[in-house]
Amino acid sequence: MTSGLPATIDAIKLADSGARLVGEIPLSAMARLRALCLDGGGKATIDLYFERGGKRGLRRVRGTISATIRVACQRCLEPMTLTITAEPSLVVVQAAERTALPQQEADVLVGDQPVSLNGLVEDELLLAMPMIPVHDINQCPAAASLRAPQRQSRESPFAVLDKLKQR
Repeated sequence: MTSGLPATIDAIKLADSGARLVGEIPLSAMARLRALCLDGGGKATIDLYFERGGKRGLRRVRGTISATIRVACQRCLEPMTLTITAEPSLVVVQAAERTALPQQEADVLVGDQPVSLNGLVEDELLLAMPMIPVHDINQCPAAASLRAPQRQSRESPFAVLDKLKQR
């Protein structure tokens, strides 16, 4: 990995020590995200803070993950560049602590075992990716056909029946 980032992390220890991870991970290390891209090049930039605090002393992971990828526009099927930015906010718990969390703490990372940093980053980027990536309407080659007025000169298929009715 680039920037000396570890392959796996102990999220509980990092949160207890108040650590910060900053660096880049190649997109070639993320198979699920790479399958959605036109090419496997590029990298994800991460800036994650691990902390413990708040009212209940919860361990948290917060930060920013971003990547620029090339995908096919689903409107015109032409290549486009898409910048994905995720701002994860996860509560890090041990498996036994999970049941004690209130229901509003939805995004939970169970940190009993080492966590794959690539997997965590890939999951967050996939969640931030639009379901249907499309160009901006003003930049899409297919937009001209969408904005073109439809011809109304076509005769109704029921016009023949109308003529028969009038006889």
